[in-house]
Amino acid sequence: MTLTERQFLSLVRSGIHGSAPEAGLFRGPVDWNALYALADAQAVVPLVTDGIDHLPAEEKPSIEVLEPFLADTLATEMRNETINRFARGLFRRINQGGIDALMVKGQAVARLYPDSRHRQPGDIDILVLPEDYATLKSLITPKATAIDEEHPEILHQGMSFGSVEVELHGTVSTLMSVRLDRKLGLLMEQMFRGKDFTVEDFGGESVKTPSVLFDAVYILVHFLHHYWSGGVGVRQLIDWGLFVTRHFEDLDKASLEAVLKDLGIFRLWQTFAGLSVAHLGMDGSRIPFCTDRYSRKYEGILRYLIKSGNFGKNQPRESRERSYFGRKLHSFWQLVVCDRLRHFPEFPAESLRYFTGAFHYGLIRLSEGV
Repeated sequence: MTLTERQFLSLVRSGIHGSAPEAGLFRGPVDWNALYALADAQAVVPLVTDGIDHLPAEEKPSIEVLEPFLADTLATEMRNETINRFARGLFRRINQGGIDALMVKGQAVARLYPDSRHRQPGDIDILVLPEDYATLKSLITPKATAIDEEHPEILHQGMSFGSVEVELHGTVSTLMSVRLDRKLGLLMEQMFRGKDFTVEDFGGESVKTPSVLFDAVYILVHFLHHYWSGGVGVRQLIDWGLFVTRHFEDLDKASLEAVLKDLGIFRLWQTFAGLSVAHLGMDGSRIPFCTDRYSRKYEGILRYLIKSGNFGKNQPRESRERSYFGRKLHSFWQLVVCDRLRHFPEFPAESLRYFTGAFHYGLIRLSEGV
């Protein structure tokens, strides 16, 4: 890793855990512009700002240098307040409609951060059973100011309400592996049928989130989905690490192990658990099945996460100048072939498995013109 990358991770750890950054790491030259650019690409500027606040006075940058960090942090706080206010109203309406709908990822996970306002927000993700998807869509879309193109093959509808984006999901499909999607779908259905939810007070409104077992698995699967398709940064790994360590006592370890092995991701869990301990400062004693036996993989994984940026922010974008078929062919090559096989050195078996699954799904989507 470069010095800037080491400094970046040290500040991230400090922002997450409230600890002092690595001693002596900031006594020499610091490229604060490069640090800001890296934090921005990873969507963790507020965490890095919090880390800077824990530096000794003589190692802190000038207020002029700090200005973009502080401005982004304030903007993130205001953005979170806007999204949370909208989420309360949205779930009030959903609750009145009597639909079991769960808030997943993003804003639900933000509450685990030392300051929930300092997780850079995205959209509001809502998960429902397939049979409730159309009902909920008809309930909330009339007030949307913009509606995205629907993906009916995976029951996914994005929409906007002014500046707030909402994504409605009727499945947990990853398009990575037929087996993974089928078994994860069964786990989701079991949770819904048993009403195994967590109910949280979200600023005065009751909001349902998944069971601890399902969430621990699903947050990791969401990370893996983007790791093998499109790109992902450290923020999603922070989300998972904070969730698992916070809910360590609530997790049934035997059930969790059985689910992870059934989904074929037990070794991936162990690998990313070890990496989150080594580089993000998570408490390994509070992550089930954590081990450092795969530490030789960390360098390659971390290099990719930093290069990729948050949800592939640094990845090259597809040219709109290509024909429709050309864009589809390029997307097939990039998402199915390149993305699935780029991690072969670290995860050969998993990469081949997800390549096969994505190839299967890709051919179907290509033939159907999706």
